[in-house]
Amino acid sequence: MSPLQLAHPEWMGPLVVGLAITSGALALTSRLARRRRRRLLGSAGRLVHRTLTSDTALLLALGAVVLALMGPRIGERVERVPATGVDVVLAVDVSRSMDAQDVPPSRIDRARRAARELVARLEPFDRVGLAAFAGAGVLLAPLTPDRGVIGELLTGVDTRLVTPGSSDLRAGLRAALSAFEPGSTRPRIVVVLGDGEDPERRRGLGGAEAARADARVVVAAFGTEAGATLPDHGVPLVDRSGRTVVSRRQLERLEALAAATDGALFPADEWGEIDLAAATRAIRRDAGGTPGAWVDRRVPAVRVVPFAALAFVILLLEGLPRPPRRSGLQVWRGGGPAVVASVLLAAPASLAGDEAATLDALEVEVRARPEDPAGLIALGAARLERGQRQAASRAFFAAAIHARTPQEAAVAYYDLGVAALEDGDLTAARTAFLDALAFAPGDAKARFNLEWTMLALRQHEPPPPEKRESPTSAPPPEPAVETGEVPQTPSPSAEPPAEPRPLSQPAL
Repeated sequence: MSPLQLAHPEWMGPLVVGLAITSGALALTSRLARRRRRRLLGSAGRLVHRTLTSDTALLLALGAVVLALMGPRIGERVERVPATGVDVVLAVDVSRSMDAQDVPPSRIDRARRAARELVARLEPFDRVGLAAFAGAGVLLAPLTPDRGVIGELLTGVDTRLVTPGSSDLRAGLRAALSAFEPGSTRPRIVVVLGDGEDPERRRGLGGAEAARADARVVVAAFGTEAGATLPDHGVPLVDRSGRTVVSRRQLERLEALAAATDGALFPADEWGEIDLAAATRAIRRDAGGTPGAWVDRRVPAVRVVPFAALAFVILLLEGLPRPPRRSGLQVWRGGGPAVVASVLLAAPASLAGDEAATLDALEVEVRARPEDPAGLIALGAARLERGQRQAASRAFFAAAIHARTPQEAAVAYYDLGVAALEDGDLTAARTAFLDALAFAPGDAKARFNLEWTMLALRQHEPPPPEKRESPTSAPPPEPAVETGEVPQTPSPSAEPPAEPRPLSQPAL
C-alpha cells in the first residue's frame, strides 16, 4: 500500500484553508506588534522575542491536529472478525479496446469466460456483484449469493453496453464500490477484468478511493504488449489522421492500481488464460473456511493518536518553565536594551522565574548604558511589575531626562504618571500626564488618564469651611491600569470614568 493515505481527504481543503488563515493572522499580529514597538522604542524596537517561538509551536501543533483530523492511514493492522464469506464485485472493461483480437477470440470474450470461472470457484456463503465500465461506470447487479443471475448478466456484457467507448477505470471502480454495504465487516474485493488502456491517459485510477473503502483490487489483465488492431466493420479502425489504431495492454497502470490497495495482478497469457486458482486464493485471502469461524483480517491502520499526541507534546513543551539564560540576551541584534525590552513586552506570557531573570538583566544593561531611554523605560516597567513603585518612577524620570526625541519623552512621562497612580500620588500623576501631553498632544491614553486623575483630585478636595458636613460624593475607585476600553470624556458631575490606561507597552 502507499505510505500515507487519508480517511477523509475531502476535509483537506477546509482544514488547510483554516490553518492558512490562522498563520496569516499570527503573522499580521506579529508585524503590527513590531511596528508598535518601533514607534514606542525607536530603533531599539527592532527585535525578535519569545512570541515568535510560541507562534511557531502553535502552528506546528495545529498542523498535527489538522493531519490527525484527516485520518492518516499508515501501514496495516490485524483485526479478528467472524468468517462470513467475502463480497466480490466484478468490474468488466467494456471499452472499445476490448474488441482487440490479440488473445483469441477477443479480449472481451476472454474476460467474460474468466469472470464465469471465478464466480464458479467461490464458496456458497460468498456474495457477488457485477459492474461494467467504459467512458462511465454502471452497476449491473448488487451483491447477491445467486450465481445464476450473475452468469446470465455476463452473457450480455459486450463493448456496446456502455457509451462512450473510452476507458475510465476510476468510474468503473466507483460503480463497483457502490455495491458494498456501509458498516459491513465482510472482506471487500473488486475484481477488475480489462486491458488497462486509456486513450485519454487519465492519472487517477481510483486506488485511493478503493483503499478508503477498505476494498482490495484484484486485476485480471487481458491482451498483449505487442497489441492488435481494432475491427471496424471488417476493416481495421483508423484515427482522425488516417492512421491504423493499435491497442496495447497497459500492465503498469493495472499493477499500480493493485499495489495501491494491497491487491494482486494476474496477467493473462497469449491465449487469454489467467491462473484461476491463484486468483481465487487472492480473492478469498481474508475469508474463513466455514461460516462462524474467526479469521485475522488485515485492514489499513488509521493513525490518529500519534499526531494528536505530537500536538499535545509541542504545546506541553512550550508551556514548561524556561531556565534563566543571561547569555541569551546577546543572541539578537539591536542592542541589549532592545532585547530586554522585547522580553518585557512578552511578560504576560512569561513565568515568574523569567521575570526575575529579566529584571536582573535589565539592571545590568542600564548600568552599562545609563543614558539609554529605551533601556530605562524597560527597567521602570519591570520594576513596576514587581511592585517597586519608587524605583520605577526614578527609572521613568531618568528616561524622560535622557530622551532624545519628543516621542521617547512622551512615553517616559506617561509611564511615570502610571507609576504615580500605582503609588497613590494623584498630584504627581497629573503633572506627569501633563508633561506627556506637552510632548505628544495627540496621545489619547495620556489625555484619558489626565482627565481621570483630575476628576479624582477634585473628589478628594475637602469641602469649604462653612460646609463641614460629610461629603456626599462617593470616593473615586481604586485606580487600575489594565483596561482596553476608551470611555467618553468625564465631566465633574459624572461618576468616575473607567479606570486609567496601563503602561505604554503594547499587549502582545
